[in-house]
Amino acid sequence: MNNPLAWTPSLRCFAASAINVIFAMMYLVVFAYAYWYPTANPEINQAFLPTAAGVVAGTGSVMAGLMLISYWLRHKPGKMPGLILFTIALCTWVIVFSTYFYGMFTHLYAGVALVAAWVVGLSLFSARDMLLNLVLTTVCNSACVLLAHFGWIPYAPFFNTTVSGIGQANSGLLRPFNGITLVLLGVVLAIVYFIVARWKQREQELVTLNDSHALANDIISRYVAIQLTDQVRLGNYAALARHERRRLTLFFSDIKGFSDTADAIEPEDLSLLLNEYLSEMTIIAQRFGATIDKFVGDAIMIFFGAPHSTNDRDQAQRAVQMGIDMQKSMHLLRKKWMDAGMSHPFHIRIGINTGQASVGAFGSQQRLEYTAIGRQVNLAARIQAHCTPDKVLISQSTWALVHDSVLCISKGEAVFQGSRDPVHIYEVQDVGTPSVDNFVDNPLDNLSKTMPDKTCDVLMTK
Repeated sequence: MNNPLAWTPSLRCFAASAINVIFAMMYLVVFAYAYWYPTANPEINQAFLPTAAGVVAGTGSVMAGLMLISYWLRHKPGKMPGLILFTIALCTWVIVFSTYFYGMFTHLYAGVALVAAWVVGLSLFSARDMLLNLVLTTVCNSACVLLAHFGWIPYAPFFNTTVSGIGQANSGLLRPFNGITLVLLGVVLAIVYFIVARWKQREQELVTLNDSHALANDIISRYVAIQLTDQVRLGNYAALARHERRRLTLFFSDIKGFSDTADAIEPEDLSLLLNEYLSEMTIIAQRFGATIDKFVGDAIMIFFGAPHSTNDRDQAQRAVQMGIDMQKSMHLLRKKWMDAGMSHPFHIRIGINTGQASVGAFGSQQRLEYTAIGRQVNLAARIQAHCTPDKVLISQSTWALVHDSVLCISKGEAVFQGSRDPVHIYEVQDVGTPSVDNFVDNPLDNLSKTMPDKTCDVLMTK
């Protein structure tokens, strides 16, 4: 709303008419002062004041009506050429009679009013629209000067005498210095036009550039974690480039028997189902503020604690609750898919582990990936592979942070490849068939809104 270029045509007309209404009220105040205190303003023609006040009051009333109509139409789409034409014509009339009242060559106000009106007009309307204003103003003011030069109309009737002593029929109206004044006025108007035109062009370029950047950010955020796009947008490049050793809560999930499912159904149907599944998991992950590391076919890697971090307990609790919500969401998805005739519904395994990892940008100079690596990352992946389908399995380190808020049962110790010591693992018990009525934010409501394009249907079957 702060940029006039973004206003609707009716709102621009409202602004122009409102400015004129304000100045009409100021005129009337000045006229009243000059009328009641004639000795304080001896240069003013008292006999002309009622005429001037009548013209200003009538024009102000019409402007007030135009202002109300424009405000009423402010949200109406369309170009509204008739409303703009009437507004410009009425504003031209205001400039013409103001210039005539005070005299083109007599009072500083005439030149200031012309320049000010030109600036406001070019800011609110297009150069093509303002060309009409320029032509009408030039023709009418020139006619007034010529008529006054030949004595057919009074020159500057608002004053008894003019500062330069020109008088009403003095041939000096067309003398050289007045010609120079007109040339200088034309030069000023041309400079103003150039400045305002460049400003409007620059503003339009910025609008286009912002739209392009918004589209680019939206596309990029589909390929990398939204936290990373936020950091790039804020200019925190160094925070993403360096490697840090952090305590993360790491999450892995994949679909049981995905390769068999991929062989059993058509690739087009499989890609639609996989995109729907990944879309739903993404919605849930974003709701918990997780950093989505990557999709590898049907597998998902997520972590909490980078690039933004809170504390170990909060991050572990959000990761576990996210896994619970994902499993509950899968119940709803499977029901939807089975109702649609899918004979191989997805069942997912989820593994969560908390531990130290190296996080940052890894790759080459040409291509980088913001990810986490280390023994604890591998352990989270292997806990996920050890998990029973439709369950959430967590390590001892994660259990220690969430056991007071999440019901878990011990599954004993297990030895995983790459781990020197046995790892005590726990199965989360809050996973169950959800009641849709109990969901405050039913994830399935967002499926159609966040479905990725088919151009993203890249499958990597195991």
